[in-house]
Amino acid sequence: MARPTELPTMESGGNKHHAERAAPGSERLHESATEVFPGGVSHNIRYHEPHPLYVESASGATIRDVDGNEYVDYWMNHQTSVLGHAYPTVVEAVQEQAADGLHYGTPNETGLAFARKILEAFPAAERLRFTSSGTEATMYAVRLARATTGKDHILKAEGGWHGGSSDLSSAVHSPFDRRTTAGLPPGVEEHVHAFPINDEAAVEDLFEQYDVGGVIVEPMLLAGGGVECEADFLTFLREETRRRDAQLIFDEVVTGFRVSPGSYQARVGIEPDLTTFGKVAGGGLPIGGLAGRADLFERAKPNANVPPEQAILAGGGTFTMNPMTATAGLATLEVLESEPVYEHTESWGERVRSRLAEIFEERGVDARVLGTSSLFCPHFEPEAPLTDVKAVETATNRSALVEFHDRLIDRGHYHLPGHMGSVSYQTTEAQLEDLLESSEEVIQELQAEGVL
Repeated sequence: MARPTELPTMESGGNKHHAERAAPGSERLHESATEVFPGGVSHNIRYHEPHPLYVESASGATIRDVDGNEYVDYWMNHQTSVLGHAYPTVVEAVQEQAADGLHYGTPNETGLAFARKILEAFPAAERLRFTSSGTEATMYAVRLARATTGKDHILKAEGGWHGGSSDLSSAVHSPFDRRTTAGLPPGVEEHVHAFPINDEAAVEDLFEQYDVGGVIVEPMLLAGGGVECEADFLTFLREETRRRDAQLIFDEVVTGFRVSPGSYQARVGIEPDLTTFGKVAGGGLPIGGLAGRADLFERAKPNANVPPEQAILAGGGTFTMNPMTATAGLATLEVLESEPVYEHTESWGERVRSRLAEIFEERGVDARVLGTSSLFCPHFEPEAPLTDVKAVETATNRSALVEFHDRLIDRGHYHLPGHMGSVSYQTTEAQLEDLLESSEEVIQELQAEGVL
């Protein structure tokens, strides 16, 4: 594997350590981008010091930047590319579709087949609507919950990231009583209330205080460092929402089709009222959607026989159900059905998690590795059990995690610094072994320099 130029060990923090990274092309493009994008990026999460890498191609488990440096990719397009990059059958299908047109603005047979395939994965779902992003999917899911129950209050998990809609842009980071962004009217915060995951008493208390129409939760909080909801807690949410006449929404935009054919809900045997999906389902192209019981979508029909004020706008957008995404998504789901993808990624993910844990123990490093299936994320120096997002955000050494990832990038292993990593179906054993060897080298460096 072609690697970035080896760097000497530096004595201080992450910025200085990789300040001389051999990526002048990326540096030049980032400087140019600051004249176009706020801060030089079109998505804040993609910025990291000293500048983002500009990628020109990706294939299999690797990406290549504009300077010719090759990296094994563990960011995988925001955890979208479970098959890896440019999977041959997906690329072939998309190329064939492109010759027949990129988008028609009408229904199409491929989109219908794609929708049926998604519904097959969610036994409790009878209808769905496509969107173009996960943000839109969760926005419409919350609207459906309110409209079908007649109740305005929504519960969400502390640290849950459901996209950038105004309804769900609160309680994303600790302290959870603050706004995530300016520009939200006061009424938003008055109708959305957050609870710590795995805390049944906190949820019960909120149900007692408010007339709740829906509960939205990620079974695994990816932006929260990989903390998972316990199966008993998810069962409690299912029972409590039924008892209280509220809709249970599983946000599976990240976990959908990544952890199993039936997503996370199949692993725990719980059927929500609504499921939002995205990322993996689109095969690398823009996708979002929401699926659920048929009765929940009854007033969303174009010919719904209800007064206008009772109709529900749930779904829409110029590029929804476009044949390019439908083709890529359908081809991806067919590979997930026919190939041992989950067995491979589950095994590789467990290998990374277990070996990292061994390295930390052998080196005397206080750390814990979270994740499931293909996903993994270490957390250094935890001062409390990592059972909720508050502990991850306030009781771990995040700067050490960023430094750890920075130095792995220098060795040819791309992570978005400070975020969850994942293996793909095309990640090889040799690549994993190289990652683990490099991880041990980095830990030794960080210990020698007093970072850990």
